[in-house]
Amino acid sequence: MSEESRTNGSQQFRKMMDDFLSTATPALDEVVNTKAFGEMLGQAAGNLVALSRIGNDVMDLAVRNARVAGRADVVSLHRQLARNEDKLEAVLETVERLEDDLAEERRRHQGSATDQGE
Repeated sequence: MSEESRTNGSQQFRKMMDDFLSTATPALDEVVNTKAFGEMLGQAAGNLVALSRIGNDVMDLAVRNARVAGRADVVSLHRQLARNEDKLEAVLETVERLEDDLAEERRRHQGSATDQGE
């Protein structure tokens, strides 16, 4: 029974909306076709963009004041970490090259020591 009353209610609502739209459409078309409506719509869009920017700035300040790392902080840390990783990679390559040189030098030294011992 409640299902039937919901269906009746939704049908009545649809009918009322259709009636409203059929009577209001010509008047709304006239309003939308005016230059003032376009200007108002443009101004409203500009205001929404400005409000969005203000909201983002407020959130950024709130995060900074809470001493929580924000996006800019994370990006800065990422750059520093990447630089440090590059430097460590260069140091590792140098150490590996020096270890290879040392091993080669020891082999040569052992070879000359055995040649002198004979």
